[in-house]
Amino acid sequence: MPIGDMVKPFKLEFSNRVIEHLGIKLYQNKPTNVVAEFLSNCWDADANTVHIELTAHGEDGRPTIVITDDGRGMTRDELTDEFLVIGRNRRTSPTELTPGGRLPMGRKGIGKLAGFGIAGTVDIVSTPNNVQRREEPKPEQRFYWLRFSLKELIAKSGSALAGSYEPEVIADGVDEAAFKALVKQSGHESAYKHFIDNVDAGKGGVCVFLRNTTLKKAMNVETLLQSMGRRFTVSMLRPDFVININGKRITPDQALPPLHDFGFGDWNNPIEEILTINGVARQVRYWIKFVSLQGSDWSIENAGIGVYAHGKIAQDRPFFFDVKGKEILSRYLYGVIEADWLDELPNDVVSTDRRSIDWDTDDTIAFQQWGNSRISHWLEEFRKWRGQQPKKEIITRIRAVSPKSTLTGAEEEALAELLSEVLPNLANDEEAKDRATKSFTEAWTHAPTRLLTKSLWEKVFSSLDSDSAVFATLVENLRKSMVPEAMGLAVTMAQRIAAITVMRRMIEQDKTETHLQRLIETFPWLLGPRWERLTANESIKTLVTQKHKPDEALGEWSIVGEKAKLKPDFVFLSDPGGLEELIVFELKGPEAGKTLQPVEYEQLGEYLRIIRAAYTSPKITVRGLLVGHDRGGFEEHNTRITVTTWSEVLAEARNLHVEYLRALLLASDPTATDARLRQIADFGGKETMQLLARLAPVGDFPNVITDMLGLLDEPTSVSAIVPATSSPGEVPAS
Repeated sequence: MPIGDMVKPFKLEFSNRVIEHLGIKLYQNKPTNVVAEFLSNCWDADANTVHIELTAHGEDGRPTIVITDDGRGMTRDELTDEFLVIGRNRRTSPTELTPGGRLPMGRKGIGKLAGFGIAGTVDIVSTPNNVQRREEPKPEQRFYWLRFSLKELIAKSGSALAGSYEPEVIADGVDEAAFKALVKQSGHESAYKHFIDNVDAGKGGVCVFLRNTTLKKAMNVETLLQSMGRRFTVSMLRPDFVININGKRITPDQALPPLHDFGFGDWNNPIEEILTINGVARQVRYWIKFVSLQGSDWSIENAGIGVYAHGKIAQDRPFFFDVKGKEILSRYLYGVIEADWLDELPNDVVSTDRRSIDWDTDDTIAFQQWGNSRISHWLEEFRKWRGQQPKKEIITRIRAVSPKSTLTGAEEEALAELLSEVLPNLANDEEAKDRATKSFTEAWTHAPTRLLTKSLWEKVFSSLDSDSAVFATLVENLRKSMVPEAMGLAVTMAQRIAAITVMRRMIEQDKTETHLQRLIETFPWLLGPRWERLTANESIKTLVTQKHKPDEALGEWSIVGEKAKLKPDFVFLSDPGGLEELIVFELKGPEAGKTLQPVEYEQLGEYLRIIRAAYTSPKITVRGLLVGHDRGGFEEHNTRITVTTWSEVLAEARNLHVEYLRALLLASDPTATDARLRQIADFGGKETMQLLARLAPVGDFPNVITDMLGLLDEPTSVSAIVPATSSPGEVPAS
């Protein structure tokens, strides 16, 4: 059509190298971002329906992309004065709405260049849609078709001065019949099918045709469905804005990963809060859920919070408001926070590619601090919720693959919680699940390996997605790491057994109570291998004031007078690091014929009564153990006191350590040439090795023990290594 009295040509004007920096480089090989930019334009045009068509082979054998909307469309003046002006701010005020009442997504006026990041040719077809337009008089429905060539654009933008580019004009204000004829002549009738359908329905809109692309293969429809759903708030996917990709509509089910019901708010019912940021009240809306990994294809790169402004992503995932150290839990987090005011600030805080926010400005610092606090709270609540979920199936698997496991109920629960992180990643590989469960159960019986197991797991899954192969390697490495650790612990156990041997010799030689107290002060685990010593021969007042510190001014109980000077021999905690059970020991000499007396029994009872008065919490238990050569014939009426003998204490300590030593040796499966086995034999002595040989054999274990027995000479027995003197300082350190 001749221009006639319309003298203004179609001309794209730009500064030097703007096409390269804001078109090619910003969107190069990022087809998802390109589609998102054009989809934003469809929203701003008040479109009700958008069709995105992906083809694998265009005329040059390369994939093509067509985006068609039924929005307002553009007149000739709107094309020349608005669309072809790069960097035009679409808004006259921060809160300006589109004619259809929407908050606009576009702001910087550079999205029109996105197509050049992946396409050599970009066709723009437009006609006004008088169904969407409310102004009067309605513009005449004429058709405009502009073709942009990236090669020609680059040639124009290479000069040192500002450049201009006039696209090829295929149609300039032609009528409907002429336009349809041009479409037929183009050989791309399928690309313009949805646009012509809109025209036939009495509407109009815009069609963007990207061809001669740099894409190696067509975009995946399902992936794009998810990407578009996650790049724009799901609340935007409503009846008046329908997006179809190759005929498939984006729905919340497609856009969102599989989520647990637990969470805060919902995509169709977000929570609203008002924050005071830089002295201004700012509204945020959010919903937070947690991904159900069972049977899902989930990457940690998709986890975290997406921050949106005007319905469009402003801070892309993975993002956690700088919360650190909670990777195991945060990999489940998936949420949306809408903060429209981010796009309404005087200063631009959202990056050009809509991937990140500048969190170091006066307008965003308080928002970042709020998000950090909220995420910590959400993750902690999720941890509590997940801990309440039934783990019966995992516990049943633990017992099935390790029937001889001696894990307590609490240990099974803890291990099941760790495995609940592991097993879902193995999908339906039941054999791999059994191997994983068995390996972790065996490792769990050794406390240091338990810590190593959890540490390795956290490191692996905070940075990458797991699969059966990765996990199988991890399990094998864990198994191998147990060998040196177990042998090292075995040497330690043998050293402890040497100390127990010294205690036995002291008892046999009628050493005094003072001698034994000195030995136990050095090695408190002789009385309680699982306990932590609080005090040794200190006054009850010292014990109480260290832990309780009563305030007499507030009328709290305190110890005064002679009772403050009372000194139990030892006080232990049964749970190291906590305060749930106090065990008070009163020791009497092991000399033969020295029988425990009622007065000693009553004295211990007095200790318990005084300490109980200070520790009044019902969660704390106070009990006592009275140890001597022989039990007395007195009545044991105090249920909080246990009377035992030195022989029984000795037997329990020795049996426990020898059994642990045996378990460590079996886990290590050592050979007779292992130097550490010789150390174990030297420290433990012949009687320890003989006791080990009598225990249930596994593999060639008995032969190894027999070999070691043959190497043992009398001079290198424990009596030679650890002389039975009264000085406990000569006992090897454990």
